[in-house]
Amino acid sequence: MGSGQRPVHRGSMSFDTVPNPPLPNPPLPNPPAAFQPPPNQHFADRAWLTARRNAGATPDHICTDLVRRGWDADTAAAASLTSLRTADRHRLLYMAECWGAGLAALGAGSATHLALTRHPQPLELATFITLMLVAAPIGLYAGFLARRVEADEPHAIWSPTRRCLFGVLAGCTGTVGIVRLLHYTFTAVAAGVGAQGYEFTPSSIVQVLVTLSIATPLFWWSLVEWRRSNVARRGLTDQAE
Repeated sequence: MGSGQRPVHRGSMSFDTVPNPPLPNPPLPNPPAAFQPPPNQHFADRAWLTARRNAGATPDHICTDLVRRGWDADTAAAASLTSLRTADRHRLLYMAECWGAGLAALGAGSATHLALTRHPQPLELATFITLMLVAAPIGLYAGFLARRVEADEPHAIWSPTRRCLFGVLAGCTGTVGIVRLLHYTFTAVAAGVGAQGYEFTPSSIVQVLVTLSIATPLFWWSLVEWRRSNVARRGLTDQAE
């Protein structure tokens, strides 16, 4: 008689055996509501995250693995970022790139706006031109070095300093661009409808075009670079594609 069967007795007689009922399977663990090690410890504990990072996996790959196993995107992004080292070795590089780009754009836009006025102040014009001439080469060279570093070390793109600075640059560029666009557009419209104290000149339209030509590319570039460093946003977009 097999070990998985038991006899059925009626009085002193033994009849056919019937199998024991199978044991129910244990329920699968649910993904955690907040960032904490899941019940399956070999999957996403600290040792597993460190091993994945040492094997070359970047936070976006780790986040994708967690989402495929039932984690929500925000929790998976927070967990994947803990695989990074605490030391940010590229802080100065990204500070030079973002500050250089932002100050160069500010200097170029302000100098152009001043030059288009009837009586520009020479000292103010010289100040903004100097700012542009000094900041632009710093930002360009730092950006060149940053792209080389990111090509050699994929984890550099997930630097928290990089993510923060590009987010701030995008926010500041968008804010300054919108404020200046509103100002110069209002000036042109007021002059066009004949409001007292406003005069419509070709420079009124050029002022608007200058703002758009500088603020729009800088805002778009910084927004794209911020998105590249944002695990949750990048992971959701990649899955949608």
